[in-house]
Amino acid sequence: MGENTTIRWLLFFFFPALFVYGLLHVYSSKPAQAKKSAELTEMEEAGRKVYNKFCVGCHGENGDGNSLAAPFFKDKPPNFHTGVFRWKSTPEGTLPTDEDLMHVLNWGIPQTPMPSFHLVPEVQKRAVIAYIKTFSDRWKKEQPGESVYTKIKEIPPYFGTKESIEKGKELYAANCTACHGENGRGDGPIAATLPVPPTNLTYPVRAAGPSPKDTFRVLTVGLEGSPMPKFDHLSEEDRWHLVSYIAYLMNQGK
Repeated sequence: MGENTTIRWLLFFFFPALFVYGLLHVYSSKPAQAKKSAELTEMEEAGRKVYNKFCVGCHGENGDGNSLAAPFFKDKPPNFHTGVFRWKSTPEGTLPTDEDLMHVLNWGIPQTPMPSFHLVPEVQKRAVIAYIKTFSDRWKKEQPGESVYTKIKEIPPYFGTKESIEKGKELYAANCTACHGENGRGDGPIAATLPVPPTNLTYPVRAAGPSPKDTFRVLTVGLEGSPMPKFDHLSEEDRWHLVSYIAYLMNQGK
């Protein structure tokens, strides 16, 4: 791993986690504890303990996002009782897959207070996913939707080419500038009026994930519970052109 990559990981993963951890200790000498329930399975109970260690300070003891830290965040923690998750690969109105939730735990959500928990053992992350599901009855009544990743083909050969970037720039101007701004910095003319801040697309670490497929996923299914709509009305080819231009913008921010 090169020096620049190491510094980037420190900036975008370690320090946000350290900031959140610090807030919890400043504003709570004894952090709240999610209540134990006799109805929890062994795995869910293990997940409750992980949740108390890493999650309760931001997401709240009841999983509703009402915590000591929440008032300090512009992008508020989600309410797990709704069963609505923004960063997922399944269609609007459907539950995410376990791998969607694992992706968020491993990658975090850059540009938000949600850090990466990549170094936490996988068995603990699987357990906390099981526990998070206990907050909403939707998990008992519904199955997760079909992940769009099952339909995403290989990254097309024209991705990142000059021609693709130019086509993507035209599509971006027609569809994205109102929120993300002309230069992709999240400062579009309506950005300040939105309940969730638009992503700064020049940021060196992509919020959706490290792969162009992750950006394509967001364009295909949107970010449920936020102003970011799906753009499945655009052809698959046009969405890939947009991904090309978004990748170009990200490189401008390095």
